[in-house]
Amino acid sequence: MNRRRHSNRVPVAALVRWVVVAFFLCAAGLSYVYFKNQMQTTGNDIRSLEGELATLQTEDEAARAQIDRLSSQNYLERRLAEGFIQLTPIRDECIVRLHAKAGTSATADNDTELQPVSNRITAQ
Repeated sequence: MNRRRHSNRVPVAALVRWVVVAFFLCAAGLSYVYFKNQMQTTGNDIRSLEGELATLQTEDEAARAQIDRLSSQNYLERRLAEGFIQLTPIRDECIVRLHAKAGTSATADNDTELQPVSNRITAQ
């Protein structure tokens, strides 16, 4: 009877080794599938963001073109002629000279003093 009991033993060490190998193979396979799915999802996100960026760049170019058109001198002159833009001339008392005249020497009194100037073009 003693011999029979030893012959019916289950090889536990070999069974545990194959279970561990199978576990690592399953974990590696699941990790591979997870990372492939993550890469696919990230690629789709990048593709949609690139499309959105291209759309925004197109809208930006259109807005810049409209700004250029609306701020052109011809457009502003036409709007001024229509009366849409109201401009008032600059009054002489609103203009301030910050630098001394070319013909005079700069002294301490002239540097601190603010002087009104004309907005009319003078012939030289």
